[in-house]
Amino acid sequence: MAVFLLFLLYILAMLGLAAFLVPTLQPWVFDPIGLEPESSLYRFAMLSAALGLPLFLSFLTLNSWRAAGYTLPRQEAWAALGYGILIGVAIMVVLTGTQWLLGIHFFDPPPDKWSAFYVLRYLLSGLLSGLAVGFIEETLLRGLMHTGMRRTLGFWSTASLTSLLYAALHFVKPAALGDREFNSANALDMIIEGLMRMTQSGHVFDSFVTLVVVGIFLSMVRERTGNILWAIGIHAGWVMIIKVMKYLTDARVIDGETSFWIGDYDDITGWMATLWLGAIAILYWRRSAPSAAITNDK
Repeated sequence: MAVFLLFLLYILAMLGLAAFLVPTLQPWVFDPIGLEPESSLYRFAMLSAALGLPLFLSFLTLNSWRAAGYTLPRQEAWAALGYGILIGVAIMVVLTGTQWLLGIHFFDPPPDKWSAFYVLRYLLSGLLSGLAVGFIEETLLRGLMHTGMRRTLGFWSTASLTSLLYAALHFVKPAALGDREFNSANALDMIIEGLMRMTQSGHVFDSFVTLVVVGIFLSMVRERTGNILWAIGIHAGWVMIIKVMKYLTDARVIDGETSFWIGDYDDITGWMATLWLGAIAILYWRRSAPSAAITNDK
């Protein structure tokens, strides 16, 4: 639990640092590149967190590739990543294809950007962005945090806490500045309002639950395989198909509302995704065997 709390405090400290520094930097650094204050706060906090991470990990004795979950030789690592992408693609194709067949989504690509070239372009950009997102999120959550927390906690405690944080990070963003003066006090208010949004946004609860289930499944993969390459690949496959489906289809709206089965967050996650991914997670946990690899680096 201590490792989880330290990671949480680290993230909050970087948000606080952003609130203190960004208002001064905004006119000199962020306005010229067209970033709004809320975007500046978030990106500065994430950049600060990345720059300070090596020192923070050294303090926690997690400053190694093995601690991050990179335990496979090169050839096996590439194979795990590739197979993971294929599994992620298959899981998401079944989900989005079912939504399409049931009329929850309908075929609606942009008429001026509809060709095989654009489909391939979205597939490639989806794969690249999926690999980038998967590398960052899996290394932090299912890699470093998982390793550190498993030193003192059981699997289910580790998976539950990291999955809750994973889901929350998808929704917590600084609120818009509005008509307020951009100073440190108001910047801190923007961050607090963003954090509080999680308690006020019932319309994204179904997607939040999906992301918790997603996180637990990826933690299962990390635990069973002893590395995070499979998880990164699965994550990348999901992102790729979601990006392509959002290009090819749109959510059907009836009487001003989308289907009960999908959430407003991205029109794909929601109760259908939760049931599908939950069933896969249960089946995987029952059918897979614990890895011989040491997942809790001492």
